[in-house]
Amino acid sequence: MKTIAIFNNKGGVGKTTIATMLGFMLASRNNRVLVIDLDPQSNTTQTVLDEQQIDRIYNPKTEAIRIKTIMDIIEPMRSTNEPKIGDVKPTIYSSKKHGFKFDIIPSSLKLSIFEDTLSRAWDDVKGSQIGGFRRTNWARQLFSQVEKRYDYVLIDLSPNLGALNRSVMLNIDHFIIPTTGDIYNQYGVSNIGPWIKGWIKDYGRGVKFLSEDYSEDYLKTLNLNLDISEENYIKLLGFIQNRVKFSERNKYKIITWQEKFFEKIALAINNNLNFSFTDDIQKDLKLGTIKEVNSLLSESQNNTVPVVKRVYDAMQNEKKWGKRDVENAEYAVYQTFSDILDNVMRNLEKVGN
Repeated sequence: MKTIAIFNNKGGVGKTTIATMLGFMLASRNNRVLVIDLDPQSNTTQTVLDEQQIDRIYNPKTEAIRIKTIMDIIEPMRSTNEPKIGDVKPTIYSSKKHGFKFDIIPSSLKLSIFEDTLSRAWDDVKGSQIGGFRRTNWARQLFSQVEKRYDYVLIDLSPNLGALNRSVMLNIDHFIIPTTGDIYNQYGVSNIGPWIKGWIKDYGRGVKFLSEDYSEDYLKTLNLNLDISEENYIKLLGFIQNRVKFSERNKYKIITWQEKFFEKIALAINNNLNFSFTDDIQKDLKLGTIKEVNSLLSESQNNTVPVVKRVYDAMQNEKKWGKRDVENAEYAVYQTFSDILDNVMRNLEKVGN
């Protein structure tokens, strides 16, 4: 099982679209896929579930019909002194109950309160307290409960560098950075590498002293990440250029001001995150370019179905896709995400872990 986070500390970059579309495309290729919505804004959850299903999260008529969320997993850890999460299985909402082909663990608007728990846990990590390590590694507990059930777990993270994202970024296998061509993305991406390095340094220092207080055999029973460093943090699969506008004169050329910022973003990734990827994929870090297609995305979200579902269904039925403009646009989006997924799989193979 591979765990892949979709992460940028700048909002408005299309994380939800990328997480749900990559999840759909992976599942369409006969992979077992789980998407975990860890953004309190719950955009991925709102994209996948319809209004009646959202009502069953926040205003269920009975407990029996309530759709459980990530809060049901973390509440035992948050509300007690026991650094252990709850049962994951009851929170997994089946792909059979919506149109995106992957299973999902819905988010909750209350998820932000978990930040306080993890912030206190981080203080304990820096003090080499075993409980702090167990809480900070809560995601490993979650992953261990589902590792035999799925091939891929995609995690949609919120746009910040807070305690929740830190706990996940220290424990995922890989991550992808969605970007848009603007100055805030340029500086936002530049922040990610230094912050991760700082997290690794503080965490590693705590591990060193923890290892002096507890036996190796005992620590192995706790499912903690005890081997993390800049040298082995090879987790970046690449970045995606999103909401791209092309020149009216040349439909293959990105408009000049966006292209300038995308070049600076690529340079920032190479300069500030070079510890997180191998030389093998350096020239292939750009995973793809997504054209701005707001009308199609709005229709998709309103109908809670993937933007490419009609294309996918037609291809499954061996029907030729039509020539109308809207159909061509949908097919272009389908091909874009198919190409992006091909590039993700290529880089996964090159990284080789």
